[in-house]
Amino acid sequence: MTKIKIGVLFGGRSPEHEISIITGIQVMEVLNKEKYEVIPIYISKEGRWIQGDESFLKPSTFVNLDTVKSQKKSLVMSSDPNIKGLISESSGLSLSKSFSAQNLDVVFPVFHGRYGEDGSIQGLFEISGIPYVGCDVETSAIGMDKTVSKRIAKAIGVPVLEDIWVLSSQWKNDRKKILSEIKNKLKFPVFIKPSRLGSSIGLSKAHDLKEIEESLDVAFFYDTKVMVEESMEDAHEINISILGNNPYEVSACEMPVSSGEVLSFEDKYTSQKGPSKGMASAKRIIPAPIKEVTRRKIEEYAKMFFAEIGGQGMARIDFLLSKDESQIYLNEINTLPGSVAFYLWKEVGVTFDVLVDKLVTFALERSEEKNNLVTTFSSNILSGFKGLKGIKG
Repeated sequence: MTKIKIGVLFGGRSPEHEISIITGIQVMEVLNKEKYEVIPIYISKEGRWIQGDESFLKPSTFVNLDTVKSQKKSLVMSSDPNIKGLISESSGLSLSKSFSAQNLDVVFPVFHGRYGEDGSIQGLFEISGIPYVGCDVETSAIGMDKTVSKRIAKAIGVPVLEDIWVLSSQWKNDRKKILSEIKNKLKFPVFIKPSRLGSSIGLSKAHDLKEIEESLDVAFFYDTKVMVEESMEDAHEINISILGNNPYEVSACEMPVSSGEVLSFEDKYTSQKGPSKGMASAKRIIPAPIKEVTRRKIEEYAKMFFAEIGGQGMARIDFLLSKDESQIYLNEINTLPGSVAFYLWKEVGVTFDVLVDKLVTFALERSEEKNNLVTTFSSNILSGFKGLKGIKG
């Protein structure tokens, strides 16, 4: 049987770089080596693409990232759909450079954050004609932007907390006006979040205008667009994963456990002793101890929202739940969640290896469907075209 050649892309130009490395290693470990030829592709923090080998399956390889960059061969992804793969500089002694192409059947991106989860890399895959795991360009871009996601959710009847968003240019020009708007429109305390970032990076809770001003200054180090959102006090976070190209499957619900008021980066990734297991390291209760009727409502909201934004492949969708379970609010969506949210699927009988195999299958099915679309149109319109001559202004 011919193996499916799959490129697993991880790292990237994002503050969530190291988390992506962990997810990449986890995915490569569980891919069935009898079915797939796995090609590790690491993207450095500077954006350099590097093809790896078996050593890329070991976390110790990435302890010194400078060593990784210096020892491995650089490559790029071709934008030519006839190649559908990678172009690398050939090795060997030569006075002139030569290049070789390597075809890929499918790619599995496991980036988190900017340039990998926001539709950027998905656009490259579309141009290259390579099937890819996960949501498409539009859905990824919507999912990455918290403010856009919330407005779509609200429009279809999925409850969200009140918020306003601020651009860095607005903040620089008139912060007093922004602070006044926050004071008049929102109830305190509030959360300040970079609109297009995850893993709780740049997130803070503020109780007054002084704290809000300080938090906004910090958040703008990470994004040019920041969301200020009302807090839901004494709430539980409830997360669920969704899978498929519609119709969808849903996972068990989880209740993450935080060490303070905010579920921090440390809570998510470094809360257990020993090497990090990505999001699997976080403390959580699975299944979440909630009523059956609440779980079904969360499943309904998750499917409604994912369908509305054209979701395909998978995502993790996070909700906020009041202690009496009378109020449910959509918090955010992660279209490439840490550790591919495999820990949520174990509870419903879907093992990690089966999960990644399903995701690859969904990617290939979507690609086949797209390949049947009409993308060119034959006409003789150019036969009579004579340039600018004769065109009247």
